Amino acid sequence: SSNFATRAFFCNSGAEANEAAIKLARKHAANQGRDAEHREIVTFKGSFHGRTLATVTATAQPKYQEGFEPLPGGFVYCEAYNDEAAVDAVVTDKTCAILVEPVQGEGGIIPSKPGFLTYLRKKCDEVGAILMLDQVQCGMMRTGKLFSHWHEEGLKPDTVSLAKALGCGFPIGAMLVGEK
Repeated sequence: SSNFATRAFFCNSGAEANEAAIKLARKHAANQGRDAEHREIVTFKGSFHGRTLATVTATAQPKYQEGFEPLPGGFVYCEAYNDEAAVDAVVTDKTCAILVEPVQGEGGIIPSKPGFLTYLRKKCDEVGAILMLDQVQCGMMRTGKLFSHWHEEGLKPDTVSLAKALGCGFPIGAMLVGEK
């Protein structure tokens, strides 16, 4: 039930893995006939997704973004992690993806509450978006299971970004993708 990946893209870092996921989400939306205004990616306040220009923009923390303006467009920040009503307020027909850490590291080591990732999967399915899990900090047995999303039975993300623990100090990252 936890097996979803059919392909892997290898790179040098978690930022590159997340950058690849962002590009994949937008390309997938374009292939579905969505115009540029319907390719928004939702991320969460308190997140951290990397230090490339796109991933620092996806990181919904001004302290990491200061001095790098103008930032790329197309990112929408959800005000509250683990809050379904806050998700409902930002996920629209313009959303092409949700990028989320199953455990927020920079936000204060905050795990997703039971059922939250499944709720995000449902919201993605409702609007035709893809669910992208950033497991750079929380993957590879760091939560007691190989991938932290395995704590939610049957959850199938569309992408999973990995690094850090994947290489045990060696600079490697990977984006795992499912069939979609």
